[in-house]
This record gives sequence, C-alpha cells and structure tokens, in this order.
Amino acid sequence: MRSLYFRITATFLLIVIISIGVAFLFTNQMFKRDARGQLPGQIDSAIERIEQLYAVSAPASMEQFLQEMSKQLGQNIVAISVRGTLVTAGEGSERLMGQITREQLSNVLGGYRVSVNVNRTEEEGPPAPFAIGRLVRLGNMNWAMFVQPNRFPQNSNFIWTAVTLLVTLLIVGSILILVAARYLVKPLKLMISAARRMAEGDFTVRLPARRGDELGELADGMNKMALSLSQLEMMRQDFVSNVSHEIQSPLTSIGGFAEALRSEELTEKERNRYVSIIKQESTRLSRLSENLLKLASLDSQQHPYHPASYRLDRQLRDVVLACEPHWVAKRQTVELMMEETLLTADEDLISQVWFNLLANSMKFAPEGGKISFQLTERDDKAIVRISDSGVGIAEEDRERIFERFYKADVSRDRSQGGSGLGLSIAKKIVEIHGGSIMLDPEADQTVGACFIIQLPLHPSPAEFG
Repeated sequence: MRSLYFRITATFLLIVIISIGVAFLFTNQMFKRDARGQLPGQIDSAIERIEQLYAVSAPASMEQFLQEMSKQLGQNIVAISVRGTLVTAGEGSERLMGQITREQLSNVLGGYRVSVNVNRTEEEGPPAPFAIGRLVRLGNMNWAMFVQPNRFPQNSNFIWTAVTLLVTLLIVGSILILVAARYLVKPLKLMISAARRMAEGDFTVRLPARRGDELGELADGMNKMALSLSQLEMMRQDFVSNVSHEIQSPLTSIGGFAEALRSEELTEKERNRYVSIIKQESTRLSRLSENLLKLASLDSQQHPYHPASYRLDRQLRDVVLACEPHWVAKRQTVELMMEETLLTADEDLISQVWFNLLANSMKFAPEGGKISFQLTERDDKAIVRISDSGVGIAEEDRERIFERFYKADVSRDRSQGGSGLGLSIAKKIVEIHGGSIMLDPEADQTVGACFIIQLPLHPSPAEFG
C-alpha cells in the first residue's frame, strides 16, 4: 500500500475512472441537448404522419385510430375538434390535457402552431418537456391536435455503445498503466539500491544514464554525486594521512631529541642544538595546529567576518614591511607597483592571504632573488599579481597546488618548515570574499611562481561567508 508502484498505479487508475465518468456525463448531456433541438421537428413529423395515415385509412373510430398511433409513435395525443369533441390517447394524455390553456386551444384552432410547456414530477419519469399543438384536417373536420412524446428521447444504442467503449478504454488503460508504472518504478528501485550502497560507503556504484528524461538526469546526477563522494573520501583519507604524518614527524623528532638530552655525555653545544631543534619542531606543530583550526573555522561558515573599507595598497605595503627582516636576510628585492585602491573586505583575513603568498615567495626565491607585487583596478575588481624568481611550479603540480597538504617537493617543503596549508587557507579566504586566486596562465611558471588574485571592490553582503 505504501509502495510507489501501488501509488502510481492507483493514481493513474483513479484519473482514468474520473476522466471516463466526466466524459460519459458530458457526452450524455451533449446528446440530450442535440435531441432536444431535434424534438420539435420530430413532433411535427409525427403530426403530419397521423394526418396522412388518417386520410389513407379513413378509420371508423377516431379514438381507436389515435390510440393505435400513440402506441406506434410513442406519443401522448390530445385532439379537440372545432365542435368541442375531445379524444385522448397515451398514458400521459390526461396530464397533457391539464396543461393546455383556452388561449392555446383558440390559437391552434385559429391556425397557429403553439408550444405547450409540460410540468412533471420525478415519479412520473422523464417525458418530453413540451408538446406541439397544430391544426389538422381529419376527415371533413378540423382538429386542434396536441402531441407530446411519452419520454424524453434516449438513444439506447448510443448509451450501450458509449458504455462499451468506455469500459474497453478502462480495461486497456489499466493494463497499460500497470506496465508503465512498473517501467517507471524500476529505475527508481535501482536508484534506491544505489543510494543504500553509497550510504554504506560503496561509492563505486554507477547507474545506467541512457534515458533522456528526468529519470536519466537523476541517474546522471547520482553518478556524479557518487564520483564526488568517492573523490571526497579519497581526499578525506589523504587529509587524515597527511595530518597524521605532519604531526607524527615533529613528535618523533621531539621525542628522540628529548631522550637524547638525558645523556650526560652531551656537550653544551650539542645540548643547545637539540633544544633548538625541539623548539623548531614545537613551533611547526603549533603553526600546523593553528592552520588546521583556521581552516576548520573557515569551512564551518561560522568564522567571524568584519568587512570594512580600507586602502588595499597600504595593506600590501605594510605586509611587505612587516616581513622585511626575512627578505633582507636573504638579500631579496621586493618591488611594489600599486594603484591607490579602496577595498571593502575583512582586513585581517585578506592580510593573511598576502602573508601566506609572500612567505611562499620568500621561501622558494633564491638569495638575491626578486619578488614583485602589482595592484590594478579593472571591472570593479582589485587585481593583485604576485610573482617571484624562485624554482617555479612543475606542470603536473599546477592543478593541485591549492589542495590541503599537497607539496610539490615534500622533502624541500619540510626542510623549509611548511605544512602545505598556506595556499589552501589563502584560496578559502579569497573565495569567501567572492574573489578568485589562480596561477597566471600567461606567465612561465617554470622560472618562478606567479599568482593572480581578483577581489570585488564592493562585494554584496551575501558574498561574505
């Protein structure tokens, strides 16, 4: 009773039955309307036939003749001669006589054709709603003849044919509906089975998507969802593996050097070096934990945002000056080519983007290398281009550089103290502000990394978070 197959079948059958009933009632009413329009002509024909048969047969008894005509034609007949003689024939003739007024009788005897409305009760059945009165010549005398059909005309053949046709339609339609409902429900059952398998963690399931209708689109959407979930599961596993590895490495170093510090044979120089390594690894752990918390906060959409208008060119200059000791220590040169730009954004979050990108540039640019910042405005957007003269990014790594924990050169990055989260955080912050960050497609990334960041100058409130 609760299955979709039963509901579809029951719904279709109910629709068919209602449609057949409405069609029958409508057709029946149309037939009655047409019959009512033809009724006056039929009564006139009956009166003319009575007049013609009387002239041919010349019956001895007027009453017997009209009784026979009433039976053959199915009419109620009331005939009144100019001398006042009254003859009735038919079961409803007495009731018809009671409906005829003196004025109507006078008009008919005067040669006019009149219509007599007939009142009837439900118990009396459905006779014709009116009678026709005409002046006729029967023998050598004029008669006012009023004729009314015994019953409103019903075409039994039409009703039987209509009922047969509609019942046949119901039977054939029901069979086809049962087949069609099964055809519709079958792919849905496959989708239910696939959804259950995905709920159990099997993301390899695929549905046939050859149909061109909505079910085909749904199957294709579920296939894409399964693929996305599979990729998400792989990313989750990689994420857990990377986090475990990134945490395990410094913890192993800290544990090993802490154990080594127990030795009484260590020189003061070795002891200081071990303590320095433990401090460095602790700092890396702290930085990793801080980055993970920031990413979790950004992903949860609950991170506090405080957008305000400020000078972006000044912010870039302040970030470069704040990092001056680092790039000066490596004898690097930082160029700033900026237009005065007013940006509406969360200043602290956007500042994090510049610090992360500048830190990467300083890390991978060689001693004496160059780092460049260019800021322009175009199409109501602030466009920042950051490039360096470092080792660049290999082509196979360019599509994955924004993935969390992804490192193009693991050993190199670990020696530099990186965790592979800086670009992921920068990308998330930029997207929160309705902007984009990507590698410059026109730059040669093999001779230095070059990023382009686009931020709307005046984002709508909906773009935050």
